[in-house]
Amino acid sequence: MNAHRDRSMLWAAAATAALLFVTVPVVAADVALPLPNVDIPPIKGKTASFDIIEIDQATHVMYVADRGTAGVDIFDISTPAAKYVTTIGTGATPNGVSLAKNVNKIFVGLTDSSIAIIDINPAAPTRNTIIAKLASGGKKRVDEMDYDPKDKKLYAANSDDGIVTVVDAVSNKIIKQFKDQGEGLEQPRYNAGDGMMYMTSSDQNVVFQFDPVKDELIKKWPVGADCDPNGLAINPTTNQAVLGCSNKKTPMTVLWDLKTHAVITKFDQAGAGDMVFFSPKTNLFFFAASNFPKGATLAVFGGSPVRWIGNLSTAVGSHALAFDETNHVIYTVNQQPNSAGLMAFWMPEIPK
Repeated sequence: MNAHRDRSMLWAAAATAALLFVTVPVVAADVALPLPNVDIPPIKGKTASFDIIEIDQATHVMYVADRGTAGVDIFDISTPAAKYVTTIGTGATPNGVSLAKNVNKIFVGLTDSSIAIIDINPAAPTRNTIIAKLASGGKKRVDEMDYDPKDKKLYAANSDDGIVTVVDAVSNKIIKQFKDQGEGLEQPRYNAGDGMMYMTSSDQNVVFQFDPVKDELIKKWPVGADCDPNGLAINPTTNQAVLGCSNKKTPMTVLWDLKTHAVITKFDQAGAGDMVFFSPKTNLFFFAASNFPKGATLAVFGGSPVRWIGNLSTAVGSHALAFDETNHVIYTVNQQPNSAGLMAFWMPEIPK
């Protein structure tokens, strides 16, 4: 079915939902239309705790770090209506999730300070099972992470231990650790544009730059604004990054230049959030600003130059997101009391 027919079929189910889209200039009315919430049967009716969402765009599979099920929930997103498939138990509760498609693995950061490695090879008898667990040596959680597909390495941050762990994704072995890197380590993000791995620190208000070929720390770059970045997403074509600032006193979103290591511009339409995602197919950035003082929101940015497009009203706790590039559906987590599941809504129709 095409997107127009899908929207028509799902209109009735979503018509009473409360999500709103605020945009300048005004665009077509159905950009505000949310899809029905996505249930997760093992925790339906409970109060959820989620972390990162990751999508395999090629196979239409979505992975969600679900602390309520103590595992990674798998969804079939071959249609706009996501369907829960199963949960891969991880023992300790999960945080970061990263897809390493060219080695058929999912990496998961756990609260017991380890990294779980899940086989997703469809031809393997071990598919959707944990094939290795790596101890980071920290005392607290392994949190967010990202994968460098060129060098086949994973960079994972122990957010409270000041450790960055590098894993060889082929051999499933730790090959390097950067210790004593300070507090508040957040989102690593690989940039195919310059071959570097970047990482935010909310407590230090800096962006780290690593060379994943040599596994060397190049420098910690001061952000240059009162951002305190959590999320990070990169457009490798322009070498520009959107920083998801966590500062609640001065909420903002920062567009940052990875070449000059400086602020390009600041946006006050969204802030005090967490995860940011860039979609190269649509040239859009999405920011889950779940603690924005004016109301929890998911902000959409795009274009050249990058501009704020609009906000989707979400909920406190909706700090992670994913975007299905095939069906043009945005997902975020629902952590409202007794409402465990995922919120879903259509990508806005962007004015030209």
